[in-house]
Amino acid sequence: MGAVELDRMSWPEVQAELAAGRDTVVMAFGATEQHGPHMPLATDALIGDHLARLVADELDAFVAPTVRVGCSEHHLEFPGTLSVSAETFHDVVADLVRSLARGGFRRVVLLPTHGGNFGPLAEAIQKLGPIEGLEVRALTDLGALMAIAQMGAEEFGVPLNEGGLHAGEWETSMLEAIHPDLVHPERGQPGYTGDMEAAIGAIFTEGVHRLSPNGVLGDPSQATPEHGQRYWDKVLAVALAEVG
Repeated sequence: MGAVELDRMSWPEVQAELAAGRDTVVMAFGATEQHGPHMPLATDALIGDHLARLVADELDAFVAPTVRVGCSEHHLEFPGTLSVSAETFHDVVADLVRSLARGGFRRVVLLPTHGGNFGPLAEAIQKLGPIEGLEVRALTDLGALMAIAQMGAEEFGVPLNEGGLHAGEWETSMLEAIHPDLVHPERGQPGYTGDMEAAIGAIFTEGVHRLSPNGVLGDPSQATPEHGQRYWDKVLAVALAEVG
């Protein structure tokens, strides 16, 4: 069966699919925020579009529109970044999930594709509590990002500090694999390349700009579309293990 795009359908078409037993919907939570000098503000949202479609294909589910603004306060020193507070994010998640429950869906799969959304998504689900007749599954372990970087080190010899956490080798490779026209390798520059695990706390308390004036956490210089396809395989496997 594969995925069907929710917003391309009429409401009777959605109703007919629900009646036929397709009652799962997958929704990604991306961002509109800086991704260094070489990638667009839409990077996390575009990754969300693709991941949600991959997961929905595997689950024979609806794929909902990606939420394209998230918790990006730690990037606000870079022009163009949009952000909402954690409280607003919680309310958006709750309202969307309740909307889907009211519409007759029986399982909702939520996928954050921006690091700043993982914690707020977990909090949102906890605050939401159970909804009768609806199963909510979500990827909330930020360690999923480190798993991608670890794969880059093991398969391609990319040091963890170059794989990075934001606009480094693995994220650049992933976008090159799906939207090569939006990546500008000639503009790519190393950013912060110190201890990434130690940097996580500083990122969220002080802002990315304190560690990296160009907004990059890692080094995109070794990125390739071929690496990106392997990272997509890994991300899909991790996501399905958590929410499938």
